[in-house]
Amino acid sequence: MFSLIRIDQNVPIEARDGEMLAADIYRPDDGEKHPAIIVRTPYHSDHVFSFSYVQVMPTIQAGYALVIAYLRGRFGSGGEYDFGSYQQIAGPDGYDTVEWIASQPWCDGNIGMAGESALGRVQWKTACENPPHLKAIAPGLTGAPGESGPEVEDSPINLKIAIDHLLLIADDVINKADKKGEDTTDIRRSINSVRSDPSLAYNFLPLRNVPQFDFPGIREIWQTRFPTTEKKSTSGSEEPYPFQAVRIPSLNIASWYDPFSRTTFHTFLSMKAKAGSTYAREHQHLFAGPWCHHRPQRALGDVDFGPLATVEGSRAWEYQLSFFDKYLRGQDTSLPAVRYFTMGRNSWQDASEWPLPQTTWQRFFLHSRAGANSYSGDGLLSRDEPQDEPPDTYVYNPLHPVPTAGGRGGAAEGGFVAGPIDQARVERRADVLCYATRELGQDVEVTGPLNLHLFAATSCKDTDFTAKLVDVYPDGRAYNIADGIVRARYRNSISQPELLTPGEVVEFIIRLGPASQLFRRGHRIRIDIASSNFPTYDRNLNTGNRVGEDSEGIPALQTVFHQTGYASYIDLPIIPSL
Repeated sequence: MFSLIRIDQNVPIEARDGEMLAADIYRPDDGEKHPAIIVRTPYHSDHVFSFSYVQVMPTIQAGYALVIAYLRGRFGSGGEYDFGSYQQIAGPDGYDTVEWIASQPWCDGNIGMAGESALGRVQWKTACENPPHLKAIAPGLTGAPGESGPEVEDSPINLKIAIDHLLLIADDVINKADKKGEDTTDIRRSINSVRSDPSLAYNFLPLRNVPQFDFPGIREIWQTRFPTTEKKSTSGSEEPYPFQAVRIPSLNIASWYDPFSRTTFHTFLSMKAKAGSTYAREHQHLFAGPWCHHRPQRALGDVDFGPLATVEGSRAWEYQLSFFDKYLRGQDTSLPAVRYFTMGRNSWQDASEWPLPQTTWQRFFLHSRAGANSYSGDGLLSRDEPQDEPPDTYVYNPLHPVPTAGGRGGAAEGGFVAGPIDQARVERRADVLCYATRELGQDVEVTGPLNLHLFAATSCKDTDFTAKLVDVYPDGRAYNIADGIVRARYRNSISQPELLTPGEVVEFIIRLGPASQLFRRGHRIRIDIASSNFPTYDRNLNTGNRVGEDSEGIPALQTVFHQTGYASYIDLPIIPSL
């Protein structure tokens, strides 16, 4: 066991094109060789340590070197950081960083990578470059680039993610402008005003032209959320990720209330099916906890998940260190393929695969007598197929959207609150349809992916439909478990959008993502349907125009069907009790 820690800051690492990248290195100062875990980041190390699952002292005490490596153009690293194109160089820079670290006299040549969100995304960029000394990666709260996620495929813009990312990047952009002698007084004031009150940004129309972001370098970051082509992407046009190029194990870390949870699970399954070697396909791992886009915490929103949800109780970083022990050190460590937290039971479970092999799929249908509006309406969720039932209707007014109440909005900061929140304040609205089961006669565990099939029509050329899975307590409290949203024009394809024919009945698939919840006896399972979840997602102004360009919107008359031929339903993954 070492007695001292050595810290070297702003260590230069030369990239293949001669640009110098910077890294901070924390390692045992014992004269021995150690494996290294690299965290490549566009953010300052202070943000990494406050946000990430990565913990410095436990890592070094376990005998690893920890390297915080800054992306090109960030902090001490040379070059330019361009959010729209930086990932084109992220892979090669990652390769060069891995191989440089592996060549150092204090490193034993075994390299892993860790980090969440953007820090996880660059791991996938590096992995497909196949640096020889990279043995395993542990990307969290993200998916492989080019894969489905909260801001691609069928979803609106996640304003929480967009605004948070811009604010994290903005200070560095402004500081660089200061060094060039530019007057940054106004832009500092504007950025700080949004930091204090994000509604200044998300309420502004047209959304593309938020005045507080009108500064070179900052304007361009914001504009990447609104590409001029129909293909919607947060980082430029990307091809599907080449899973077949990756030949190493990965640990995919997810949170039930993270906006990227669906992407994380999809990436895990894609690696198991498509990775470039049998070894890689057979050594994929998944870890999912009851958190948001942040590190583990016991309480989230209105719910306390108990002591096993804390950093210490979840043993999240210990699980990751065991992963690295197995694949960087070759230790014979027993590591389950899937470890997940079941909410309601508030305990951890292990599984061999996802979805769970014992899953029993049960189809639940939406019913009403045309009065499912609000939680006091006549909406019903049951196993019985609907016959001749009148549809439900409501008016979605984009100038009076259904407000966000928890969910997968991101970290619990900046004016947003993520996680389970009592839905009473939104479920009393007439533009929210509520369909609930009768009181459960026994505990019911729902663990797995959730997709709602909704037959609906609208009076407009484009609109959104949202859905939530809700746990209703005997005393009336109702906590959201999972949520999803579909933008009608992208219902079939992101690259070939299709506007709607007003009045035509269309089947929409609303992907609520993965979840694990124990619904207790006496509770009810509820599905909520609406057309907005703002400000987590940008409002559809129902015009059919490109996202971010409209200054005004138009109301939409929405019709939800549940009848023979148009039976709206959700398949619930029920886990039989032992």
